[in-house]
Amino acid sequence: MTKQNIKIVIRQYIKMAVQNILLPLAYQILKPAQIQKGLVVFADAHNKTVPPSMSLLMREMKRRGSMKVIEIYDDYQQISFLRLLKRMLYFMKYYAKAEYVVICDNFLPVSSCKKRPETTVIQLWHGCGAFKKFGYDTAGDIPAYYKGNVYQNYDLVTVSASGCVPHFQSAMRLPQNVFLPFGVCRTDKYFKEAYNRHCRKLFYDRHKEAQGRKIVLWAPTFRGNPADPKLEQYDDIAELGRELEKEAFVIIKVHPHLAKKYPYDNSSLTTDQLLPVTDLLITDYSSIIFEYSIYKRPMLFYAPDMEDYGVERGFYLDYQSLPGPIVTDKDQLAKEVLHVLADDKAESAAVKEFYEKYMSGCDGHVTKRMADQMENRSIV
Repeated sequence: MTKQNIKIVIRQYIKMAVQNILLPLAYQILKPAQIQKGLVVFADAHNKTVPPSMSLLMREMKRRGSMKVIEIYDDYQQISFLRLLKRMLYFMKYYAKAEYVVICDNFLPVSSCKKRPETTVIQLWHGCGAFKKFGYDTAGDIPAYYKGNVYQNYDLVTVSASGCVPHFQSAMRLPQNVFLPFGVCRTDKYFKEAYNRHCRKLFYDRHKEAQGRKIVLWAPTFRGNPADPKLEQYDDIAELGRELEKEAFVIIKVHPHLAKKYPYDNSSLTTDQLLPVTDLLITDYSSIIFEYSIYKRPMLFYAPDMEDYGVERGFYLDYQSLPGPIVTDKDQLAKEVLHVLADDKAESAAVKEFYEKYMSGCDGHVTKRMADQMENRSIV
């Protein structure tokens, strides 16, 4: 076992001790006789500010003003252990009396105790659909030795369409009625022409050299774990950009958890801002394909390690039936990219079918529906 792996294991055991002993005790001590009606807590352990996956709902709840909104964010990977304990205890103080708690990723404190039934935990999740296996379906996410239920206490998990429910249920080991094919709040912006127009202007203001060329976005999946992330195929994509310099402008956008270790991005725009201007998406196993399908534009899968990765990680989808060509040989990559860009109608038709199956709950009005249900206390 490497030093890095030893550190990860030690960190997991510390997490278990905090989750199973300290936080449940704090919850019981801090719990008042009754919840505070109208108190909504937005919390996240991966960002120091509100993450994109919950920002629309948080702002909508603040705009309405009918409920009190508390925000608790921090990046648990970047702070000291003492600050980590303080931040988790601070959350438990509000968790013990909140009517709603909204999260969008794994969040240890939520699952640390037996919560009171009057508190509703809403998991918005941070991505659409389910591509590669996650949660309890892969040891890469939750090691066998980890004790405690990572997804305990979720009352509602929003997913992008009914076709995704079996995958999320398998990964989270929760009852089927917890999963609502309600759509995903973060996708609402993609349906607004003002947002798309803003992104296009922003892009060409910053990338004047891209004028007159097709925009190709490479957005690979996150590999490894937050403490030891991995990036594959970067050299092949950099070579593709040079080879197709006259025909296409290739944007490299690595996963946010990879950006510090691999500072290879050649655009300062976020992935969300790049999707509206992208003519072709290239990825390997990233769930970005679900959000991109909203635009009904073609995608291509560059996966030289497809067979090995499939065995190691596993997929919920049949890789061979994905809505786009699969390339495993780097010498064929440029040729296939040009082919798709020249005639994208067939590929776009496949993407439309994919959207209907896995993204049909996303229609531009998800945030309003969720806010209405929270305000009317009609969440089931």
